[in-house]
This record gives sequence, structure tokens and C-alpha cells, in this order.
Amino acid sequence: MKIQVVAVLLFVLSATEICEALNFFQKHVVLQMAPGDCNTKMTVINNREIRCKPKNTFFLDPKGVLNGICNHGRGQQTMNIDLEIIDCKVDNRNYPHCTYKSVPGRATSVTVLCDQNNVPYHLVG
Repeated sequence: MKIQVVAVLLFVLSATEICEALNFFQKHVVLQMAPGDCNTKMTVINNREIRCKPKNTFFLDPKGVLNGICNHGRGQQTMNIDLEIIDCKVDNRNYPHCTYKSVPGRATSVTVLCDQNNVPYHLVG
């Protein structure tokens, strides 16, 4: 019985870590995005957080450059990149009718926090 309980707990912890990784990539990494897509993209994030998130950065990463960002271990990891970004900055904080202004730009580096399984779970900065 103890082995079954431990197995279930390990499964739940693994599923939680997978969800955190998916959340990082769902919140910050897209294959393509037009500047006018901020309202649509942020609706998904805001509905999970039940608020108007003040700002979110999306990395346009069609080649999967960010997939290996945690390959060097846990903790804070920085990767030099050259990717287009779109910052979505809140314009109207009236949840659930949040609206956003988009600010396109370029990123030359990105810093994330990686868990013990080398999975990104938080964008730093």
C-alpha cells in the first residue's frame, strides 16, 4: 500500500511540474503573433489568473530556440538570443474586459528560473 501511495504522489508531482512548464511556454512563447493579438492572447492568461495581468512578454520563437533554455541545470539560467518580442501592457484593468497595448521589440537575452528537472517555470524580469 505504501508503494502505491508513493507512486501516486510521484505522478502528481510530475504532472504539476509538467503543468508549470506548459504554463511558462503558454504564457510567454508563441510561434507567431501580430501586435494586435494582445487582447486575445491575454484573455487566456487573465482567465487563469482571474485578473488583468499588468504586463506580459511574448517571445516569437518559430524555431524553438527557447526549448533548451534549462539544459544547463536548475536555478536561474540566462540564454543569449535574437528574437522578436511583443510586450502586452494593460490599457484597461476592468476584469474580465481587459484591453492591452502592444509594444513590439527584440530580445537579445532571456532569463528564466528552472526547476530540479531542468524545466522553466518563471520568466525573470
